[in-house]
Amino acid sequence: MNHDQKPDDNQKDILIGVGVAFLVGLCTFFFTSDSARAKTKSALNRYKAKYYVGSKFHGNKKAKKLVDKLSDDEINTLLGTVDKVKELEDKFSDMTDDLKGFMHNKTKMTKKTMKKFR
Repeated sequence: MNHDQKPDDNQKDILIGVGVAFLVGLCTFFFTSDSARAKTKSALNRYKAKYYVGSKFHGNKKAKKLVDKLSDDEINTLLGTVDKVKELEDKFSDMTDDLKGFMHNKTKMTKKTMKKFR
C-alpha cells in the first residue's frame, strides 16, 4: 500500500476484522484469568479448611467430607472465623505471659518486703 493510495473496502474490512478479533481475544483473556484466579483461590481456601478441620478433629474423615459439602462463601466464613480465633488465642497468650511476669515481679517484691520486716 503506497502512501498516496487510500485503502479500499477490502483492506478496511480486514483491518476491522483483525481489530475486533484482537478485542475479543483481549476480553476473553481478562475474563478467563479472573475466573481462573477465583477458582484457584477457592481451591486453596478449601484445602486450608480441610487441613484446619483435619488437624482440629484429629483427621476425622467425616469432618473433612463435611468441608467438601460447604459452599465457597461458607469456606471463606470458616477461614475468617479461624483467623479471628487465632488472633484471640495470640492475644490471650500475650496477656497470660504478661500476667505471669507481673505476678513474678510482685512475688519478688513481697519477699523483699517480708525480709525487711523480719
